[in-house]
Amino acid sequence: MSAVVERFGKAVGRLAQDRPNRALRLLRAGYAASGLQVRFFPDRRLLPHQRYAAAVSNRAIRAPLSKPEDSAVVSAFTPCELLHAMRIAPQFPEGLACYLNGADAERVFIRRAEDEGIPKTYCSYHKALLGAALSGVLPKPRLVVNTTLACDANSNTFRTLADDIWRVPRFTVDVPGGGSGAVPYVAGQLRELAAFLEEHLGRALSQDALRDVIRRENRCAELYRESFRELAEKSVPNDMTSEMYKIFLTHVLLGTPEAERYFELLLDDVRKAPPAGGELRLLWAHTLPFWQDSMKRMLNGNPKVRLLCCDLNFDFLEQPREEEPYETLARKLLSHTMGGANSRRSRRLLETARALRADGLVYFCHWGCEHTLGGAYLTRRALEAAGIPTLILDGDGCDRANVNDGQMRTRLQAFLEMLEAEK
Repeated sequence: MSAVVERFGKAVGRLAQDRPNRALRLLRAGYAASGLQVRFFPDRRLLPHQRYAAAVSNRAIRAPLSKPEDSAVVSAFTPCELLHAMRIAPQFPEGLACYLNGADAERVFIRRAEDEGIPKTYCSYHKALLGAALSGVLPKPRLVVNTTLACDANSNTFRTLADDIWRVPRFTVDVPGGGSGAVPYVAGQLRELAAFLEEHLGRALSQDALRDVIRRENRCAELYRESFRELAEKSVPNDMTSEMYKIFLTHVLLGTPEAERYFELLLDDVRKAPPAGGELRLLWAHTLPFWQDSMKRMLNGNPKVRLLCCDLNFDFLEQPREEEPYETLARKLLSHTMGGANSRRSRRLLETARALRADGLVYFCHWGCEHTLGGAYLTRRALEAAGIPTLILDGDGCDRANVNDGQMRTRLQAFLEMLEAEK
């Protein structure tokens, strides 16, 4: 970490204690400067689609901070297509927490949440979001919208934010594990969400605008599937930060013109990449510790290792139907790899590992994520039975103060050496 970033984070932390508005202004200024850098002076080691993702993600994180009245705080798997059709900018815990981490400012907000009684075992992404809201640094959004999908923290976090801290309208989409009547049930809720948005925003949801969003999402899915087919035979440089930025495009920004442009650039870059050689091909499950220097040295730009993809970024490859927007979004939620039995996620990981010719999988157990922690050994057993070596790596994708860096470095290095010996 640079000394400038370290000083910046300390300044944000000091101001957050008793001058939250100034802390917010400082964060806005810092992110604006970062946005100019990634736009006009990008890292030339990155491919065009990665540079574009960095710029788009920066704008996406700044928009709710600059115009909170036109924003909604959402969970990562919220169907934001409805929000895009209503011109509402989404803000989600994982994205905000990663940017706070990038500014070396996450710790003050995590500590604030813990001081208010949030357990230390709670997800650090959610603690950062709650702490930023409790401190008054994160401005009050227009709405809160979340799903019950995947994350046990969702219901508690978003209910606390909407009902106790900000006192703003909230809508929760209940996503069951499945069943014959599940699609109509979830589609009905999405129609209720549309009515909720119309009521609280004071304007009608254009069905044409919604179909346009679904049409762009359809195009994104088509481009992404083709890039996966190409990636099976190609060697494409990747890094953990770029893979985290991709979560903006595969989730909260999906269906926007920016997402469509991103997937066009991605496919073009994959097509131009050289054929796969003797490098190790690594698949990743769950979030990535993009900020850890030891992890970056082993994975980022390493010509001997290719980070193929994170499983949070291949949970939507099906093409939606613009003629049935609510049913399409319902089926997408119900088929999500993080919903239902753990075997669903394991099966998708195995299918993708085979399709991309992965040599091994790193299953990252992010601190406080009960869903991922609970499925770790079941997933490893399923993949290793199919011949895919799997490393379970414990860590924290957000909180610098909550990692055993030496142990993580040793275990990942040993895993890579084992894969190299077996290749």
